[in-house]
Amino acid sequence: MYRIRITFSKFGKARWIGNLDLHRTWARILRRAGVPIAYSQGFNPQPKMQLASALPLGIMSECELLDIWVLETIATDSLQNDLANGLPNGIEVIEIVEVELKEKSLQSRLRAAEYVIELGDDIDIQVLQKMISDLLGMQSVIRQRRGKDYDMRALIQALDVVERDSMPPTLFVRFSACPGATGRPGELLEYMGINAKSINRTGLLFVDNDD
Repeated sequence: MYRIRITFSKFGKARWIGNLDLHRTWARILRRAGVPIAYSQGFNPQPKMQLASALPLGIMSECELLDIWVLETIATDSLQNDLANGLPNGIEVIEIVEVELKEKSLQSRLRAAEYVIELGDDIDIQVLQKMISDLLGMQSVIRQRRGKDYDMRALIQALDVVERDSMPPTLFVRFSACPGATGRPGELLEYMGINAKSINRTGLLFVDNDD
């Protein structure tokens, strides 16, 4: 058995594909491309694949990672060409590499996710900078998710406004992305009371495989 890692982007209409449907979409893409995907054991075998991190609905990404397990070795260059013909609009393969079978799962090594948030034209830079300064200066910001309290401030590793010539500013934010402690851009924007034109996940940060 071999393990293949696919880096792909998700934008346009594809950003509305939920996590479960994304798994089904990739299973269909791989099947149509003739990839010898491995299946789990049991009563209802499923293709052996794993996404690094679920992407909140409506958010774009340029750094999604999917690990798949295959039954025989595959030339990654030809696989990228084979997949390209069957990809739906809004999903593009960036890179395909083979990784060690014994490597720990992406989910267990994921520690943070980075986002760039494009803001509206009417945003006041000085007001925004003051809001960010106040937020970062707080010890905690208690919010609710699914009826349970959590500290949003503890999930924010970095937050900054990026000014652009003749263009609306953007926010850069790095959230914790550990199991049970994952920040979400939508919740940050709701707390700050601002709207976004678009949200793009630009990076996933992992600890080394040996950690």
